[in-house]
Amino acid sequence: MNLGRYTFQIFALLIVCSGLVTAQVLASDAKHFDKEGLTFDYSAGWSIADTSNSDAQQLQLSRPDADLQMTVFVHRGRISSEKMADAHKAIIDPYIEGVAKQFVSMGARVERSSDSTDIGGVRCDGIKLKAIVTGDSATSQIYWGLIGQRVVVLTFFGPDNDRKKFASTWDTVRNSLKIAETKPAPKRFQAPK
Repeated sequence: MNLGRYTFQIFALLIVCSGLVTAQVLASDAKHFDKEGLTFDYSAGWSIADTSNSDAQQLQLSRPDADLQMTVFVHRGRISSEKMADAHKAIIDPYIEGVAKQFVSMGARVERSSDSTDIGGVRCDGIKLKAIVTGDSATSQIYWGLIGQRVVVLTFFGPDNDRKKFASTWDTVRNSLKIAETKPAPKRFQAPK
C-alpha cells in the first residue's frame, strides 16, 4: 500500500468536502437586494444604507467589524452607448477626482492604475486608487459601465487587508447585479365624455 498516495486521496477528499460545506454555508449566508429594478446578492453581516434620490439609486454596504465600504450607484436616466462618453465626463470623472482629492487631503500619496472587471456579466472599465500613508495603504476600486441602458458605478473601498478578507462579498455583489427593464404603469382607460 502506498501511504503517500492514500494520504493525498484523503487530503483531496477533505478539500472537496470542506468546499461543499463552505458552499452550503455561503448559500445560506446570502441576502438579496431588490428595489426599483436593481437587484444583487450580498453576504450576511453587511448592512445597506439607501441614500437614493430622484437622480440615482445609491446604496452603501458596510460592516460593523471592518473599515470597508461598497457603493452601488445606478443613474435613473437611460442612455445609449453613444452617450456613455458624456456620462463619463459628467458623472464618473468628477467622482474619481473627488475620491483622489479626499485621499490627498488626508495626507496620502495616491497611486492610480487602470483596471477592468465584470459587473453582472458586462465587462466594465475601472481604476484603482491606492492611498499610502506612512506604510499603511487603502485602495478604492471604482468600476463603471452601461447596464440595461443605465450608468452603473461600483466602488469597493477600505484597507487592503480588510478588502482581501471580504473580497468574496464584493465578487458576489458585482457578479449578481442586474437591472430589470421597468415598464411604465398602464394607463387607465377613461371613457370619452
